[in-house]
Amino acid sequence: MKRAVNRKTAKNIVILIWVNIVFITFTVVFAVLHNMYDEGWMLSAYVTFLTISYHFSMRLIVGEVVTVIYRKREFNLDSVGFRIYGFEKDLYRRLNVKKWKLHMITAKPEQFDLRENSMDDLLHNMAQAELVHRIIMVLSFVPLLLIIPYGVPMVFVVTSIVAALIDLQFVIIQRYNRPRVMKLLKMKNS
Repeated sequence: MKRAVNRKTAKNIVILIWVNIVFITFTVVFAVLHNMYDEGWMLSAYVTFLTISYHFSMRLIVGEVVTVIYRKREFNLDSVGFRIYGFEKDLYRRLNVKKWKLHMITAKPEQFDLRENSMDDLLHNMAQAELVHRIIMVLSFVPLLLIIPYGVPMVFVVTSIVAALIDLQFVIIQRYNRPRVMKLLKMKNS
């Protein structure tokens, strides 16, 4: 399976790492300032940057960990978690997935390029991406634990839901595309 990182992917990852470093830096700065001056707005800034840093860091870590763990493993696309169900085709049509999926950002576009991957590799990459985004969806709710020390439940609930919905879009894209690739593969093997 081809796993070379192209220039665009490397650039995307470097940008994400630098953005994360900036958010982590602001988190530390506002934590220190809040501890020194005990100002309410500094606490708000600290918690905001802490939550953003968590979401960025968690996404980078989950993506890379799943890539390493599942690099050579096969996915059972007929399992309960990966099986495409009958209602999905109509749901994706109603959601206009065909139109908006083209405008979504892909961190590693070479993993979904048919010129660089066999259809089997593409199916593997799609299942891996779906798994990454499903894990991220679940982990998007970890900041709810911050309600205990900091209060303001609505802030954490809303940010967790929005973060999970962002990743749900990527799960939908993989589930929308997979039957098409499987159909092409079946036609090719016939």
